[in-house]
Amino acid sequence: RCYILSNENGKIQLSLRQSRLNQKSNSKVEDVEITCVKDVKKGQLVRGYVKSITPLGVFFGLSTSVTGHILFQNVSPYFVQKHSLYEKYLPEGKLLTAKVLGVTGKGKHIELSLLPEDTGMPCILPESLGLPRYDAEEEKREAEDREKREEPKLKMKQRRTNSESKQENPLEPDQGIVQSRKKIKLHWRLANIRNYSETKPKKRKICPGDENDSGIEVYYREEDDQEEEADKKKPKIRKPAEAPRLQVSMGFTWDEDINAMNVPVLNQKEESSESEEEEDLQSKLKKQTKKEKELEKQKKEKELCKLEAALMDPSRQPQSADDFDRLVLSSPNSSILWLQYMAFHLQATEIEKARAVAERALKTICFREEQEKLNVWVALLNLENMYGSEETLMKIFERAVQYNEPLKVFQHLCDIYANSEKYKQAEELYHTMLKRFRQEKSVWLKYAAFLLKRGQTEATHRLLERALKALPTKEHVDVISRFAQLEFRFGDPQHAKALFESTLNTYPKRTDIWNIYMDIMIKHGSQKEVRDIFERVIHLSLAPKKMKFFFKRYLDYEKKFGTMESVLAVKRAAVEYVETRSSHADT
Repeated sequence: RCYILSNENGKIQLSLRQSRLNQKSNSKVEDVEITCVKDVKKGQLVRGYVKSITPLGVFFGLSTSVTGHILFQNVSPYFVQKHSLYEKYLPEGKLLTAKVLGVTGKGKHIELSLLPEDTGMPCILPESLGLPRYDAEEEKREAEDREKREEPKLKMKQRRTNSESKQENPLEPDQGIVQSRKKIKLHWRLANIRNYSETKPKKRKICPGDENDSGIEVYYREEDDQEEEADKKKPKIRKPAEAPRLQVSMGFTWDEDINAMNVPVLNQKEESSESEEEEDLQSKLKKQTKKEKELEKQKKEKELCKLEAALMDPSRQPQSADDFDRLVLSSPNSSILWLQYMAFHLQATEIEKARAVAERALKTICFREEQEKLNVWVALLNLENMYGSEETLMKIFERAVQYNEPLKVFQHLCDIYANSEKYKQAEELYHTMLKRFRQEKSVWLKYAAFLLKRGQTEATHRLLERALKALPTKEHVDVISRFAQLEFRFGDPQHAKALFESTLNTYPKRTDIWNIYMDIMIKHGSQKEVRDIFERVIHLSLAPKKMKFFFKRYLDYEKKFGTMESVLAVKRAAVEYVETRSSHADT
């Protein structure tokens, strides 16, 4: 039992679903029927059959009217270079479970996935094949990129924390001196201080913080004590022989107290830390760029290896203008490659580039390759007919007539007009051809086929009369038989039979016409009509070799379509013919 879905154009669509066969049953439907795209939701698991595998991906039939699309990267987690491997493991008609990723193209295309993490099913391709995974290299690259991005951030954070801790404790002895060494030139100051202290030895007060103080702070305290003692003894008189004080840049003065001196030191530390951070960042950026350059070189080498391997593959199809240029350079006289190059630009609606390719082909192809050049001219005529104007088409046509055989160019343009349904232009061109090439049989036959395809049988009959008047008498039999064949294919079969019969009555010994008539009647006529023709032929007075051919053909026909009695009848007729021929030979 089955359920008939539709019966259109002689095709019956059937269904074996239990929900259709037993509509009264309340059993749960395992696979809900999908009649349109709206029945599918994102994230839904659906079952269907593999319809076909193309370079664009796998087409997956969800029902008779709804088809989904699966990209190769969503078929399996492995990278497959040859799509024939998919055809082996995904034969047409295989039942599979897929997950709906989404509906794209304004609700017309359904994107699906067969990955194990989406469907929960095992992978389509086994691990034993040893194929590389899509995500293996990507994860490595992402990890490297993350490390590169995070490294400078972490180090910046460490520097900021260090600078904050230094700002909180600005008078730590060792760190402050080390950080301000470049700008203040501390060693030079300490040397001057020691020289000055040696020239004037003075008593020093021991302070509890002397062990942790720097050289600058110690000298400041000694001077402070000396000034206090001098102020007590002579408050208003200054020593004339007193050594000049050391002058230091960055706003440092010997007469300020300790609290005032902290501010410039802090500023110096901040400026020095900022400058060091900038220098470290620049050096690390330089180091990173070197690493990146090495990685880029490695990537470029890998890409070049892939390109070389792809170019070496003979089954690879050209995908860019550079690929076509390479092919054209290797085979400059191949019109097929030039036409494919033109089609590549036309697919991208680059009409001018396609014209330029055609002109380049006409200049490149050797002048001895006439047919190859003619193919390019015909392609250029087609291009101008589709995308150009009537003026541009006529210019190309005139040039093509100059460089090729005019009759071939005329015939090709007539075919182009007929295929593009420009019947008026085609008929005008045929009239021009009948005037210019009256003695060419092919012109009359092509015009007859054109008229019969459009249903103008009466015009064809008149054309035959004109052809017989224009052509020489030796061509008449062949022209009539060709017109009769065209009538059988596109026109009136009865009129075609009448043409053959009249020709054979006039020329009964033309065995070639008999053979053509037999072939056509076997395809289009009844068995009775075919047997009548064979009976007429075997009773003709022809050469024994020709009669043997017709008897053998008659026998083969009866073995294929007749009975044992009809086969025996043909054999008896052959024996009678041999006996009569032998008796005539004896007499």
